[in-house]
Amino acid sequence: MSLRLYVVFSLLMAVSAAASGLLLLYLARPFISELGSQRAVQATAVLFGGAGLAGAAAAVAGLAVGISLAGRIRVIVKKAEALTTPMGGQTPQKVTDELGALDAAVGRLTLSVDQFIRDSDILSRLPEGMLLLLPTDELLSFNATAETLLGLSLERFRGVPILSSAGIFPLERSNQTLSRLLGDAAAHQQSVHMSEVSVISATGQELLLEMTVQHREWGSDSTAVVLLFRDASEKQRIREEIKRADQLALLGGMAARVAHQIRTPLATIRGLLELLQGDLTLEGTSKEYMDRIIQAVDRQDRLVENLLTLSHSEPESCQAVPIPALIEGVLDVLPPDARISVQSHGGLTPAWGDAVRLSEVCMNLIQNALEAAPVDGVIDVRMEPGGPGWVRVSVHNTGAGIPLELQDRIFQPFFTTKSRGTGLGLAIARQIVEAHRGRVSVVSDEVSGTTFVVDLPTAPVAAVPSREETLRGDRG
Repeated sequence: MSLRLYVVFSLLMAVSAAASGLLLLYLARPFISELGSQRAVQATAVLFGGAGLAGAAAAVAGLAVGISLAGRIRVIVKKAEALTTPMGGQTPQKVTDELGALDAAVGRLTLSVDQFIRDSDILSRLPEGMLLLLPTDELLSFNATAETLLGLSLERFRGVPILSSAGIFPLERSNQTLSRLLGDAAAHQQSVHMSEVSVISATGQELLLEMTVQHREWGSDSTAVVLLFRDASEKQRIREEIKRADQLALLGGMAARVAHQIRTPLATIRGLLELLQGDLTLEGTSKEYMDRIIQAVDRQDRLVENLLTLSHSEPESCQAVPIPALIEGVLDVLPPDARISVQSHGGLTPAWGDAVRLSEVCMNLIQNALEAAPVDGVIDVRMEPGGPGWVRVSVHNTGAGIPLELQDRIFQPFFTTKSRGTGLGLAIARQIVEAHRGRVSVVSDEVSGTTFVVDLPTAPVAAVPSREETLRGDRG
């Protein structure tokens, strides 16, 4: 059994004091021997008595000091125990002395702090994923954000180099950029940042990450590597949206100039052609040529009109627009087609917007579906609630699907897969829908069918900024 701290202090100080007295007696022996026998005995007794008294006094002082220190240690131990909880499945260490209790409490406190850092949500609430690596790239620790961003459970990768074949980012899966980033950080022993790093995870998922590599001390003679990362795809999407907004702004200025410079001459040309048709009796090839000229003028006029609509897509007047009546009006303008079927949910809440603009959207989507569907295909126009405060119109057509890599690009101005298309129909539809604070999206299996989905609000939502206004605000 270990001795208490105050007992140890008492014994040590008593022994030290007695030993000092005996040493003094030993050193004084030559002088004592020169005294008479009686005086030598008296001097020896005095020295022995002094050594005993000094030892006793030292023992008392040691007891007092030991009790004081033991009390302070007990206070420290109690505070440490208050900050720790017994680890699951572990039996508390039994100790009988104060120093042992202090050592055990400090050990538990260290483990508790380590567990707190690992188990608390401090790291999990970080907006960045974190991987803690050894200089050999072996994974030591991670946070929950890292698992969320990577879509992986990282516990099985602990102790495995992240660039190995069994690691998080296998090198053989085109992760050379990450390897160079880690190599640069190790070579210069400083933080290295890269705004966009393309990586492929162990599951084959392609990710675009913003990464920072930092070196930190690990122990007395080693360092660790902290790899911080966040999703960079959102930045890329925002850049693309800003680019699209800039393109539309350019188109707006160009369309305004086109409207003044081209529309009036086109209207004059068409009017004169109609007068010529009335004055001349054209037959055969001459009549065919005249019809082609008029058709070409009409195409240019529609192109100018589309540019104007693209640059000025805001609704001119908003009101409640019954969607079934809107679709019926669009179908009345189009030539009858047996491939079209219409399904409407009863009791639909009207959309809130400009009926003329919304008719253009539905006209574009249905015309695209008619052009994409085969002769024996199906065009399904469906109207239904889109959730509280929303009404949904979906246009589905069978036939060739839209490849995944093109599904975002088809809404860009002047992008088209048609040999004679202008690439403005879907761009105009998107602009009009977003000007109404709605949403338009495309769903395609890439093989046999495509569905365009339009969600429109059923009440004014002027307080909600449009996508373009948000982008302009971010840049400003």
